Amino acid sequence: MDLRPILSGGIALLMFLAVIALVLYRKHNKINLFWALMAILLSGGTMLMAVVGSSVGTIYAKPSGDPRGSVTEFFDALVTGDYETAYSLMDDYSDLGLATQPESEAGKLIYDALKQSYHYELIGDCQVDMIRATQRVSMRYLDLAALTAGLDELTAKELKVLVQTREHDQVYDAQENYLPEITQEAYMLALERTLKDASSCYTTIEFDISLKYVGGEWHVLTAPELLTALSGGTGV
Repeated sequence: MDLRPILSGGIALLMFLAVIALVLYRKHNKINLFWALMAILLSGGTMLMAVVGSSVGTIYAKPSGDPRGSVTEFFDALVTGDYETAYSLMDDYSDLGLATQPESEAGKLIYDALKQSYHYELIGDCQVDMIRATQRVSMRYLDLAALTAGLDELTAKELKVLVQTREHDQVYDAQENYLPEITQEAYMLALERTLKDASSCYTTIEFDISLKYVGGEWHVLTAPELLTALSGGTGV
C-alpha cells in the first residue's frame, strides 16, 4: 500500500491546524505573525518535499562535455608521456607508476620500447547513461613475454661469439667461470638485436573504458585490460 498520499494529506492538515492555532493565539502569546507563518510553511514544505522526493527518486543534473573527448585526451596523454594530464583525467587512480624509470640499462631499453609501442583507437560511439559513460577502445602494446621468450638462447649465442673473439682472461675468472661483465655484455647484445624486431611482438586488445561525471567533468575509470596493456602484459 502506497502511504505517500496519506502522509502528504496528514502534513497538509497539520500545517492548516498550525495556521489556525497561530491566528487564535498569536495576540495572547505575542507571536510575530510573519515569521511564524514562514516557519510553518518552511517546515511543512520540507516534509512534503521529502515525501514527494521519495517517489521521484534520485534527480541527476544533465552532464555537460563530451566523454569521448575525455577518453581521447586521456589516451593521447598516455601515449605521449604526459602523465600529469593523464592522471588528472582519472577517477580511481592517482598514479600508475609510468613516470618511474627502471634502474638497469636493460630495463630502460625494454621500458622505452614498451612505451613506443603504445597506440590506440576508439571503436564506435560513446554510450552515455546519465552520469556514466562507456567507450570501446583498441590498444596496441609490446608483449614483453613474447619479446623475451628467446632471449636466453640468443644470449648464449652472443656469449659464444665473445668467447671465441676475446682473450681468455677477458672471459673467465680464476675459477674458470664467466666474468659477470662478459655475460652482461652478451645479454645486452642479445637484447639490442631482439629490440630491433620488437614490432613482431606487438599485440592488440579491445576493452571498454568506463567514465564517471565528477565535478563537472568526465573522468576515466581504469579497466584491468588497460593496466595489462600498460605493463606489457606482465600483470594488472
